[in-house]
Amino acid sequence: MKTLTWTAPEVMMIRDAAEPELDPGWILLRVGGAAICGSEISGYLGHNELRRPPLIMGHEFSGTVAQLGPGVTQVSVGDVVTANPLVSCGHCRNCRRGNRQRCLSRRIIGIDFPGAFAEWVAVPALQCYPVRDIIDGALVEPYACGVRAVGLARVEMGDEAMVVGAGIIGLMAVRLLRAVGAARVIVVDPNPYRLEQAKEWGATDTMSPDTVDHLGIRQTMDRVIDAVGFSDTRALSMQALRRGGCAVWIGLHENQSILEGNAMVRDEIDIRGSFCYTDEEFRRAADLVNAGQAFPSDRGWLDIRPMEAGDAAFAEQASSSARFAKIVLTI
Repeated sequence: MKTLTWTAPEVMMIRDAAEPELDPGWILLRVGGAAICGSEISGYLGHNELRRPPLIMGHEFSGTVAQLGPGVTQVSVGDVVTANPLVSCGHCRNCRRGNRQRCLSRRIIGIDFPGAFAEWVAVPALQCYPVRDIIDGALVEPYACGVRAVGLARVEMGDEAMVVGAGIIGLMAVRLLRAVGAARVIVVDPNPYRLEQAKEWGATDTMSPDTVDHLGIRQTMDRVIDAVGFSDTRALSMQALRRGGCAVWIGLHENQSILEGNAMVRDEIDIRGSFCYTDEEFRRAADLVNAGQAFPSDRGWLDIRPMEAGDAAFAEQASSSARFAKIVLTI
């Protein structure tokens, strides 16, 4: 089968690979669309400790069921589905409590298993969800990340919120924050294209990082979501919060961060990490996408390209002037 394989920092190549073999309970999908994630851009640049080349990435995807492994009864050949890419043990304390994202044995399709930047991908049948549109279906996974992050922020009606980073998860967080009652949502990003897109997603205010200090934002926000993950953006998330506020960190770029610990104690700041989603949050995201409630009608933030253009698409998304919040690759 044809694949888009990450072979070295900043190098994606079209390569042939063997078709996946199916374990009991797994199925084979003919990939319809696979979206480029920000964490994969970090891996592409060689900055992500979880990803090692050569690797077929791709954990945001949808496709058509082509083959059933032994014992599969949950789906049928021809079904159009997306899949939760998180594979866990299923029996530990976290899995039993519905928090498979915390499983100590968790593995991820596109990191620990071959991913969906390929003609075919193998996935567990139990983790598949029907989708109405094959491109929108590839966006369920990042939407589920947004659902969890906003849920962890515990927004109250009338709250003022900030989202740092106008990538796709940041934009999705904006829409979800407004949906749960945030009266004001400020988006911070250096990319002017992304700031314009943020308005379509429901942002009430937008600004570049170099203007934050001059606009009276410090200690005024009830909730902040850092959808970037740099030391500077994490520090900004803390500095923007009023006393008793909550910051949710979902970005995964830099590992080390320097924080103002005394300010965190004195102001009773709550910082929460958000990784992936529960099964229920993934299901909720699929329902919202299928209902047509997840995305703004203007699709200027999205581009669809053939997988052969994947190397150029990754390079473009890694640049500071990337125009599209999300690029979906198709076979």
